[in-house]
Amino acid sequence: MFGIILVSHSQKITDGTKEMIEEMTGSSSNVRIISAGGTGDGRLGTNAVMIMEVIEANSDCEHILIFCDIGSAILSSETAVELIEDEELTARIDIMDCPLVEGAFAVAVQASVCQDKASVLRELEYI
Repeated sequence: MFGIILVSHSQKITDGTKEMIEEMTGSSSNVRIISAGGTGDGRLGTNAVMIMEVIEANSDCEHILIFCDIGSAILSSETAVELIEDEELTARIDIMDCPLVEGAFAVAVQASVCQDKASVLRELEYI
């Protein structure tokens, strides 16, 4: 299973992106879309501890791909991964270097029909 974590300064952005992706992929059991936008208390910003907790709560995913918007979303995601002590888990995490909405959408659609990580990530070549 692919866990796709959406990190933005705005929870509305990640919630909306999650809703769009789930509408397009249906109820695929191959993909779990997780919204990790905002600071966790409704404010704009990012929260490394919240992102870490989201990652750990989804540690049953074989592949965890994090899609970020800008600046501190990337920094907070990198910090979250560094805070995780489970090396086996961190080895399964990738922070993606692509646009948040388009990248997450392309990867989620492909992952809903294919579990080969290389094939799934190949979709990013078209973004």
